[in-house]
Amino acid sequence: MAWNKRTRLGIIVAVAVLAGLVSFWLALLMLAVAAFLIAWGQQPKGTEEFLGGLPGGAQLLKGLAQLNTVLPLDE
Repeated sequence: MAWNKRTRLGIIVAVAVLAGLVSFWLALLMLAVAAFLIAWGQQPKGTEEFLGGLPGGAQLLKGLAQLNTVLPLDE
């Protein structure tokens, strides 16, 4: 299976959190971010559609667009 940069970044974050576990709440937050990045990397359209359907989804999508300009994770 070919993984794109976003998926690899999510896996790296997940491994780092599992290795460190400095704080439970910080680890939980970082694992949630890692899971989101993995899902976004595997199914970008589906993830963006899901976020767009949430309350405040338009703002979340704007944030994702800004994240993509700062960290160009697309191949």
